[in-house]
Amino acid sequence: MPTSSGEGTTAGPSEPVRIEAGLGATVGLGITPGVAAGTTLTLGARWSDWSVAVEGRGLVSLAKEVEGVPLGTTAFTAATVACLRGRHLFGCGLATLGAVRFAPAAPWDLRVRSKALFGLGARLGSAWRLSDRWSVHAHAEAIGIVEEARLRRQVDHGVTPAPLYWTSPPLGAAFGLGVTASY
Repeated sequence: MPTSSGEGTTAGPSEPVRIEAGLGATVGLGITPGVAAGTTLTLGARWSDWSVAVEGRGLVSLAKEVEGVPLGTTAFTAATVACLRGRHLFGCGLATLGAVRFAPAAPWDLRVRSKALFGLGARLGSAWRLSDRWSVHAHAEAIGIVEEARLRRQVDHGVTPAPLYWTSPPLGAAFGLGVTASY
C-alpha cells in the first residue's frame, strides 16, 4: 500500500535520449531545373517515439541546360526535422532554408534574380533496424516552396523585358535512402 511519502508507487522506466547520425542519398524534383541527385547528412536526438534533427543536403542538377542555355546548377539546404516514429513507419514535419547556385557557360548574359530557397513540408518513410546501433531508412517528402529561386537572361530593360528562363515550382519533392547510427 502506498504511503503519503510516495513509497510503493511505481514509475515506468524512462528511455534515455539517443544521439543519431545519418548519411543518405537523395533525389530531388523542383528544387533545381530537372532532376537533382546528392547527399544528405543528419545529426539529431531521439527519445521514445519522437526525434528532432538538423539536416544538411547538397544536390547537383542532372539537367545541363535550361531552354537551350548550357548551365550547371547546385543546391545546398539545411532543414530542421521533427518526427513521430512508430515501429517501422515515421512521419515528419520539416522547414528548409537553402540556396540555389547557377553556373552558366556564358555568365555575362545570365543573372540570378533570387537564389534563396525556403520551404515547409512533410516527410513519410520507413526505417528498419539492423542492430541496436544501426538502421536503414527510405522516405519521400513534399515541400511547399515559399521563397523560390529564379534565373533570368540579362538584357537592356529599357529596350525589352528580360524573358524568364526558370523559376522553382511551388512544390518540390525528394526521395531518399540512408543509414543511421544511434549512440
